[in-house]
Amino acid sequence: MRALFAPVAASLLLPATLHSAAAQSPQFVPAYPLYCQGPLTTGAPSGGETTTPFKWASVGAGAANPAPGQCVWADRGPRGSEIQSGDGNVICDWSSAMQSVPAGTFVEVGVARDPIVGNCMHLFRYLGSVSTPVSGIPFLTPFTRQSIAGLSSAQITALRAGIQVMMSKPVTDPTSYRFQANIHGTLDTPTTMEEMQSWNQCEHGSFYFPSWHRMYLYFFDRILRAAAGSAGYQNVVLPYWNYNDPAQRTLPPPFRLPADASNPLYIAPPGRPAGVDSGAFSLSSSAVDDSGALADVDFDTGGSLGNGFGSGPASPAQFNTATGDLEMQPHNVVHSDLGGLMGVIDTAAQDPIFWLHHANIDRLWNKWIEEGGGRADPTDAAWLNTTFTFYDEAGHAVYLTGAEVVDTVGQLNYRYDDDPPPPMFIKFPIIVAEGALAGGEQQRIKLGASPVIVRLPINEETRQTLSRLSREPDRKVFLRIEDIRTETPPSYHYAIYLNPPAGQEISERTPGFVGNLSLFSMTPHKMAGMQMPRQEVSINYDVSRLAAGLSPDLKELSVVLVPRGLVGPNGEPAPLPEETAATAGSVQLIER
Repeated sequence: MRALFAPVAASLLLPATLHSAAAQSPQFVPAYPLYCQGPLTTGAPSGGETTTPFKWASVGAGAANPAPGQCVWADRGPRGSEIQSGDGNVICDWSSAMQSVPAGTFVEVGVARDPIVGNCMHLFRYLGSVSTPVSGIPFLTPFTRQSIAGLSSAQITALRAGIQVMMSKPVTDPTSYRFQANIHGTLDTPTTMEEMQSWNQCEHGSFYFPSWHRMYLYFFDRILRAAAGSAGYQNVVLPYWNYNDPAQRTLPPPFRLPADASNPLYIAPPGRPAGVDSGAFSLSSSAVDDSGALADVDFDTGGSLGNGFGSGPASPAQFNTATGDLEMQPHNVVHSDLGGLMGVIDTAAQDPIFWLHHANIDRLWNKWIEEGGGRADPTDAAWLNTTFTFYDEAGHAVYLTGAEVVDTVGQLNYRYDDDPPPPMFIKFPIIVAEGALAGGEQQRIKLGASPVIVRLPINEETRQTLSRLSREPDRKVFLRIEDIRTETPPSYHYAIYLNPPAGQEISERTPGFVGNLSLFSMTPHKMAGMQMPRQEVSINYDVSRLAAGLSPDLKELSVVLVPRGLVGPNGEPAPLPEETAATAGSVQLIER
């Protein structure tokens, strides 16, 4: 498996109009969970999107459940540009799958935040009703592409429903089955600018073959999931056809039974040979042999072994000259032997088995990397940075590059069922308690020349977490000061205390000392003559030892920030300027 990349936050920039063929930005982020309580009602489409308005809860999940009509992030509360007044906070795109959430019902959805276009929380996954309190899991596990042979009857029904919805749409709709199939190749005549720019784009005979088809399947998978969701089937995932298994070399039964129009996976002769449809004929062991491709060490053609796994450098084109071993065998051979629509490049994607065949080819790319021994994806700048345009489930033109698809888990949020167990995800913090959540400048914590007290409410879950610390030394709890901002750092620092004795003057000998906070390096600065954009600055302090000694009966914690600077000859503090030195978004107690 490739090194895991798990972005903490990501932004998506979508075109302002529906069906724009000029792709504006990539969409390749994993889904992060949003917890909501009804009533929530999905609005009518606007600009091609449906929206579900909501209000932000004032604290993060784990500290409190969202109130009616509210949503909350799993790992923290909302802040900064996420917060919009009125109905500006919306779950977008195929949120029609949510329909409406009844009063008092809690749901979990997977979204990616877009702070630029309408602040949409773009829906990638719908998990339905959940019980409270919410789990506070900070990200969702990746979708798993399974072998078609392992799917349950319910999963087959859901897959067929998604394909049927796509097939029912007109070819002019980029989310329709025909439009998607025509992206690969077609004999149809384009009638719109989008069709002219988007159809007949498949990459063959070049080192873009594996990456282009991975992008193609990725967006098809998302469109399929949304289509199935609109029919009431949630979280459908494209399977793969594991013809490497001798028991699976006939066309999978769901694609040939029932052999009639009620089955959208079935293609009648001559679209498929009758012997393929009946299961009388199967692929041979030599046709599906992938040993030559997996034996390659070099990705590029002309490497030390054979033609190379993925072909050689070439400019983007539907067909080029150098063909990699994976494309030649088993990819091309399976296409040829199945015949019918699959046997012709311009019609291949019209047969639904195309997508499962290519999912297996994509899986073999993962298998090749897993072989190790120096196997690696190209470092060529063109392979890494060339953009290819597709359409997402909302009908928006989007793009991806090779550099953005090398890690199926970290970048594209899917894996295969026989991939090695994924490495442990980056363990994002779970908020145990939080105070003074950012909700606009007026609510930010103001740090100046006087002590500041922030109170963190404690619930039963927090008490249980704290009680485990003394028994489980490997558990860690941190005090986090979130989103610190300053324009002119002061000539002093802050001493931080956790739950110091109440009613006493705080000195350097006061129990509960956490550490010091200096604002020296937190101003926006220049680098190489350029003004760098402001970055969110947050500081963590390990308070596991202090927290383990706290009383289990506490109803709240206090965090005190005391300004300290130079001292005189007798230790007396020098005067501090009376001004707001900085602000902070919130103070949190988090567990990692």
